[in-house]
This record gives sequence, structure tokens and C-alpha cells, in this order.
Amino acid sequence: MKLAGRNAIVTGSSRGIGRAIALQLARKGSNVLVCCQSRMDAAKEVASEIESIGGRAAVVQSDLSQESGAVAVIKECEREFGGIDVLVNNAGVGIYTPVHLLEPSDIQRVLNLNLFSYIYLTKYAVANMIERGCPGCIVNISSILSRVGIPGTSVYAASKGGIDAFTIAVAREVARFGIRVNAVSPGFIETEINRDWTLEYRERLIKKIPMRRFGDPEEVAKAVVFIIEEATYMTGQILVLDGGQLSD
Repeated sequence: MKLAGRNAIVTGSSRGIGRAIALQLARKGSNVLVCCQSRMDAAKEVASEIESIGGRAAVVQSDLSQESGAVAVIKECEREFGGIDVLVNNAGVGIYTPVHLLEPSDIQRVLNLNLFSYIYLTKYAVANMIERGCPGCIVNISSILSRVGIPGTSVYAASKGGIDAFTIAVAREVARFGIRVNAVSPGFIETEINRDWTLEYRERLIKKIPMRRFGDPEEVAKAVVFIIEEATYMTGQILVLDGGQLSD
């Protein structure tokens, strides 16, 4: 699948990894629907940046923790661009709390956004692709925390483990329609979320990474584009980008 002229949805694309993916897709010629839950100003900035490089962008604000929010995003992409060719499920939230102190509302919040939104968006995106008879590509952003036990991340890790399992199962199910489904599983990436971590904590984490650094959002974005545009015989796979951490 060459990306020029393709219609792409990128959730959680007002900042961080999602922003980098949206811009990278635009550089390849895709029409991009920039999705956010609350940071409309930042999402509009991403859309403006896409348009400044000659791309086509639209912005949608939606609460993806609800099925209705996922439906709204799919409908907006259909309205703006006519259909869906690429879905990048990236939106997420982290709750870092010991398991015995977790509040039910926190558990539900993480699972709703990190896992259920991926399921709902995939459901409706696949339906659109099948109806149009167009091959498509879905990339889910997971995390190595589904495989690395870090205290306080149990629900987040569970949501990412669910994404991995969902990716593999759906890939086998929809391959006959020419739809590929893969996941990218980053390690520690430089984003707004972790820039507030103490220097001591960051150094402790970096010592566990063979490459001795955090990754860059642009590196994740390039991997996503590689899966969509170049790895055309790849489906049902979890691509790990962690600087070698899992190999230790």
C-alpha cells in the first residue's frame, strides 16, 4: 500500500507519538484525520502543520472511551475523505498505582480508552474497508510493559497485553479481505508524559536499555509507516522498538 492519497485516522494525535505518526503519514501524501479528546488547540496545530507541507488534514474531538466516540470518528473520516484506508490506534492513558489501591473508576478509565476504543474503532474501520472492497491497514500502538513487570502499572500492562492478543486474532480474521493488522510495541519514548520524571528515575531506566537512551516519537512513526507501506506481507505481528530492552 502506497500512502499517497490514502485516508488515515490517527487517534491521540495532538501530541507525542500520535503527532509524529500523523505528520509522517502526511509527508507520505496521506489525508490525515487528527483525533483528540480535549486538546483541540494542539490538534489544530498539527493539522495546520500538515497543511503547511501541502497535505490535507481534518480535526475531530471525540471521547473514545465510549463506543459513540469511536463511531463519531469513523463517520467524520467518511464525511471528510470518503472512506478509511489506514487506522492507527494510539490514544491511551496511564494510571500508575499499586494494584491494591486502584479505584474501580481508574480501572475502567484505562481499559475503556486503552483497549475498548481500539476494539470499537477497528470494528467500524474494518466494516468500512470491507464495504468499499478496499484493502486496508491497521496499526495498534502497544507497549513493552505488557511483557515487562513494572510495579504500579498492572492495569496499563493488562490493557496493552489485550491489544497484543486482539491484534493477532483480528489479523487472522480479516486477512482474507486484504486487511492487515499489526502492532508496534515501544519501550520508553521521549514524550511530554515522561519529561517530568526525576533525573534519578530516568537514569535508572536508561541503565536497563542496551542502547542507553529513550526512543524518539519520530522513530515510532517511521516504524508505523514501514509497516503500512513496505511490510506488505506482514500481519498479526508485534514489532518491538525498545532499544534492546527485551533482549536483556
